[in-house]
Parts: sequence; structure tokens; C-alpha cells
Amino acid sequence: MTPLNFTLAQIEAFACVCETGTLTHAARKLRKDRTTVSELVAYLEVDLGYPLFERAGRSLTLTEAGERLWRQSRLFLHEAQSFAQLARQIPQQIGTRLTLCYDAFTPRDFLLRLRCSLDASQIQLEPILGERIEAESWLEQGRADVGLFQAMNRSINDRLHWRAIGNISLAVYAREDFFPAGQVSQFHLASRTQLMPFLDLPEWLMRRLQIADDILRVNQQDILQALLCTGEGWAWLPEHMNADSWPGVVRVNTDMGDGTISQLMVALWKPGQLAPPVLAKLLAAFNEAWPAAD
Repeated sequence: MTPLNFTLAQIEAFACVCETGTLTHAARKLRKDRTTVSELVAYLEVDLGYPLFERAGRSLTLTEAGERLWRQSRLFLHEAQSFAQLARQIPQQIGTRLTLCYDAFTPRDFLLRLRCSLDASQIQLEPILGERIEAESWLEQGRADVGLFQAMNRSINDRLHWRAIGNISLAVYAREDFFPAGQVSQFHLASRTQLMPFLDLPEWLMRRLQIADDILRVNQQDILQALLCTGEGWAWLPEHMNADSWPGVVRVNTDMGDGTISQLMVALWKPGQLAPPVLAKLLAAFNEAWPAAD
């Protein structure tokens, strides 16, 4: 491809002088001084190797070559404007792709609503199931953009920011014949195997959720479901998982008040990882998609 010896500014100045008739009017329209416009046209003539105007004092008359190039310059500038418009639209058309890490207790219908909400803002969401400690490492390394996990009742390091999103309620679930009929006491819970849907929990949360001495860790939902259905243990599970719809599994009536535990969920991100407009849209979408309280 033959390299160009002239610039867009030169062509724009030439076309504007042709349209307005004088350097002064062209300078006013282009918001440049008259000398700059005159130099742009003169340099274009030098680069082309022939004159575009016949000059008689302040009067400018197009040469035959100038007449031909004026028509081409209008087409060229139209294409340049189309190029500029397309270039401005490309970021919105391409959109943004974000990786969201979440834990086993995150409502799945929330994730689906969140994806739909973000799609409307040209943000594509990649949800990845994982443990919180691993996710914090991913966030710090830039391998993930945002996390959604249970609050841990501790200060997050200064490398991450957080915001509360909403609460989930946990209840006890087991196979229908796993416990004696009637209200189940904490003694009964402590005496049977408890299924824990996490590999790693902070000590304070473990103390809150762990009742039994015998703990079986299983953080894959289909395996957890199979173990509950076959009577391998009982588990604290979010009500939104609808575990009582699993074959043979029921919600257990316990002596602990209404039998539920409320747990706060928080969003985590690394400062500077997301552009402020994207972060604002993301947090707004979290609030919009989170299940409304009954």
C-alpha cells in the first residue's frame, strides 16, 4: 500500500475552504486561526505537487485538479465520519466480560437474574463456583473480577473491598426417617453425622454451623443431595435450595426457635480491577436481582 503524504486535517481544511469560499470563513467553521488553515491547504498542495487554488489577492478559485479533489474530499470526509461513529460504538457493542466467583449457598435463580440484568448493559457474566479463600486469591491476582460469599465476620484485607448484598436463611434438612418423629433437639443433631457443604470455613462460622462431632465435608451439590437422600447425614442448607423437594428429604423441625439461621452475603472485589462505571452497574444489578425479603 502506497503511504499517504497528507493528513485528515489537511483534507478537512481544503474541503472547508471549498465549501465556505474563503480562508476566514473556513477558519471560523473549523475553530482554527486563519494562518493554520492557510498552512494546511498550502502543505497539502506541496505534498500533492500541484496547486488546488488559483490565488488573486484574497480571492481563491479552484483549479481543475482542485475541482476533482473537492468531490473526492467530501466522500472521504463522509467515510471518515462513519469510521469515527463506528469506533465510538465498538466498546458498547463488544461489551465487558466479568468472572464472578460464588459459593455453594448463593441462590442459583439470583445468578440467572443477574446474568439477564447485566446482558442488557453489555456485560457478560461468567459464574464460577468456588471456595472463598481460593476466590480471594483469584481476586487479588486479577483472575476473577468479583466474588459473592458468606460474610465471615472479620476485616477483609486492604487489597479487597466489600459490600453487603442480602441475607439467606439456613434450615436443617435430612431424610424423613433420619431422626425420631417430632421435634428434634440439638442433642439429636449432635449425635448424628452432619454434612458440611464447605471444605474450609473460618472458626467462628464453623462454631455457628457445626453442631455434630462427626462432620462429613462435601461441597458438590449433587453428591450432597445423594448423601442426604440415602440418609448419610443431615445438613444446614439455604432455604432457596428447596432441599425438601429432593426424594425423601424433609425440612427438620428443631427446638431452635424457628429452626433457621440468617447469614449475610457480601460482594468482594479488588480496587481498580473494574472501571467505575462497570462496578456501579454491577453493584446496582446485584441489588436489583437479589431475592426480595418475604
